[in-house]
Amino acid sequence: MTIHNWKTAIGASLIALILAVSPAHADQHLAASTEFVQDLADRAITTLTADGQTAETRRVQFRDLFREGFAIKGIARYVLGSGWSSASNADRAEYLTLFEDVIVTTWADRFSDYSGQKFTIENTVDASSAGAPEHVAIIRSIFFTDPQTPIQIDWRVASRGDIFKITDVVVEGVSMANTQRDEFSSVIAGNSGEISALLDILRDKRDS
Repeated sequence: MTIHNWKTAIGASLIALILAVSPAHADQHLAASTEFVQDLADRAITTLTADGQTAETRRVQFRDLFREGFAIKGIARYVLGSGWSSASNADRAEYLTLFEDVIVTTWADRFSDYSGQKFTIENTVDASSAGAPEHVAIIRSIFFTDPQTPIQIDWRVASRGDIFKITDVVVEGVSMANTQRDEFSSVIAGNSGEISALLDILRDKRDS
């Protein structure tokens, strides 16, 4: 066999191996991402809706789950957009703290209204990009605010090795990250590109 034929044979073998292995890896990635979201949701519902909790206790527990499950710094930087590069180190540090505090305060308190609504995962699809260092999956779920009112919620999960993080939540086709980014950009644009007005708004939300 000539060198050319050997290269061709080796190349064909590698392609066959990739084609044979990739579906299994994809299935493992999708299954693990689905399990990650289901487990996080189950623990959130069980922990945050327990009887007799104070608002402060619920917020502490939600913060722990939020830090565990979400790519907080990455989401916060994305949401701030170009404002991140122009912000001072002090403003960045305060913004990251306020961003987390506002989400914790807002969403932890909403669990006090939970009364057994149903949450189910419908399916999971691969959204990974070729050559990217991480896998990405979209976990499509349904949350019933009441027996007749289903809401479609998609969870975007990025993973690398054994680390899984939610990078966006899409409710009824609306990206929460993109929506927040548009709102923050509008505030910054109305303040001559400075983030001071945004920080004021976030402080008010946190303290209200």
